[in-house]
Amino acid sequence: MDQFERLLQAAKQVIRAEQERLADGLPDVGKAVTTMESVALQRPAISHCPNRVGELLAAVPSPSEPHLAGLLDAVRDAAPVLQWTDPYAHEPDQQALRAGYFVTTLVGSRARTSALAFDDNASVFLTVQAPHLLYPLHSHLAPELYCAIAGTADWKKGDQPFESKPPGSWMVHPPWMSHAMQTRDEPLVALAIWTADLDSIATLD
Repeated sequence: MDQFERLLQAAKQVIRAEQERLADGLPDVGKAVTTMESVALQRPAISHCPNRVGELLAAVPSPSEPHLAGLLDAVRDAAPVLQWTDPYAHEPDQQALRAGYFVTTLVGSRARTSALAFDDNASVFLTVQAPHLLYPLHSHLAPELYCAIAGTADWKKGDQPFESKPPGSWMVHPPWMSHAMQTRDEPLVALAIWTADLDSIATLD
């Protein structure tokens, strides 16, 4: 099993574990599991891993739950040969966010050419966020499931206050629900899943 296959398998294990444990509270998680079971690996032709990504992955504490630690290990191993993107390259006034927030696509529609696998039913992303960084309120048409893989951060949804979420926490964001993440002393590594409207984009509120 190469590093790409190991990464997809580790992500699938995290999603499947939470489907079994939290199925009633995670809408469409079954769709994500089905997607991860059926996709075929498409190795990316281009890799791009800023040095900052490797530094953040090395600095984040490993979670205690084995399936989360397994995914973090797989991300660390594969990171140098993945294509990490700046989703807010079109926002020149967001220098801090652009310098400290990175995304790579594990599964996506064919419009996301950097994905490791293609699927039209669900998209799966990995995100890395630097310490002491606010990812401000943003929203998108796609319904979203988020899992904190490593690092404890504060999460906000809609008008609710920020709430501390440790590794293993799952967050549900319906379409156009504003949400934000504020890191503390640790980086944050998270898994994001979109289950419809896969080609929509996130916009800052």
